[in-house]
Amino acid sequence: MTRRPIRLALLLALGACTEQATAPGVCPDYCPGGQISVVDTIFADMIVRDSAFSGYREASQGAGLGVADVPGMIDSRAIFQLNGSVPPRVTNRPAPDTSTVPITIDSARLRFNIIRRDTASKNLWVKVYRLPLGLDSTTTFGQVVPAFTDSIVDSVNVSALLASPEITDTVTLRIWGDTIQTDSAGHVVQVGADSTLILFFHFDTTQARYVAADSGRVAYGVRVAADTLASIGLGSVESDRSATLKWFYTYPDTNAAPVQVTAERAATFDTFVFSPSTPPIDSNLAVGGAPAARSLLRVAIPEILRDSADVVRATLILVPVGPVAGAASDSFTIVAEPVVADLGAKSPLSTSSSFFSAKTIHLNVADTVRMEMTDLIRAWALDTAATTAFMLLQTAEAATYAQIRFYSTRTPAFRPALHITYVRRYAFGTP
Repeated sequence: MTRRPIRLALLLALGACTEQATAPGVCPDYCPGGQISVVDTIFADMIVRDSAFSGYREASQGAGLGVADVPGMIDSRAIFQLNGSVPPRVTNRPAPDTSTVPITIDSARLRFNIIRRDTASKNLWVKVYRLPLGLDSTTTFGQVVPAFTDSIVDSVNVSALLASPEITDTVTLRIWGDTIQTDSAGHVVQVGADSTLILFFHFDTTQARYVAADSGRVAYGVRVAADTLASIGLGSVESDRSATLKWFYTYPDTNAAPVQVTAERAATFDTFVFSPSTPPIDSNLAVGGAPAARSLLRVAIPEILRDSADVVRATLILVPVGPVAGAASDSFTIVAEPVVADLGAKSPLSTSSSFFSAKTIHLNVADTVRMEMTDLIRAWALDTAATTAFMLLQTAEAATYAQIRFYSTRTPAFRPALHITYVRRYAFGTP
């Protein structure tokens, strides 16, 4: 009789401890204890130190030669020297005859690669001038001005040449390897698969002067002119698209008719000179130009981004000192690349492209430049051992005269800043 009350008491006790396992949690016990907090702010003091450095690449080391003529803004000209190695006498044929005979120059063909141009340019002229030998990286604009004044060799209207009909017959294809467009003066242009232009000038012996003492070494300069957008980029030695000169000559053979020979020689040196020249580095940040300049910016990550927030977006803000003067078509790109170690001007750049940021700079405008930096700032916020500095540099360095300058931290009102949007972390509720 006493067992039944005991059993009933146990069942009641067990029932009092039973949970609703399939029932959802009840707020606020299982819900976050706060609201999502998004903060959007400009950190004017995250860039703590910055420096500009010059001399990374000279104009003679660039992957292109910038040629432009914008009156009152820029006058940029390409200059180059071509290898000779065409001896005034050659060994007669056939062997074992070792006697030498003089060569007779018939003509020459100069070839350019125009790797950049504005297709909207009107009446684009390319002009070739004879220059004195001895060109090197120390040659200045002023030193070659006299030769550009009175030593013109030839000129061609590239716009008119491109408007001429294509020649597609089998003989032309066999000689040139592709279709060509030509004019009455014998200029020839071919359009490459990458839309670059291959331009040929045919010179007689007065235009291509063969000097035996120099073994055929010659030097030329190039200027441009146009109704609008007078600017092009020529291939350089560095880009393996330098100018070449093919000599056509003959020499007598005692056993046969005169032998016809061709000898193609490439440029041994090329560069471009321009006026006005790039001013020296000052208290501002410089990027690009020739010689190439870079700027190193050092970043102090605030504790709130490391411990209490998640970065949603980060944008670098740079204020130009003024517009970059020149041909409007000569826009260029600058990139922000993190450095592996902060060694000043010699800071090695990271090889990881995932953190690179790029921005196109347009000439003759001075708009504020904004560069996306989200991935880099987010990575730095998570890695306390990282070197938090990056370099601003120009892509294809030293291939153009154009250089942009930004205000540095030494100008508080316009100093570099980071516009960051972040989310504050919050504690979850206690169950």
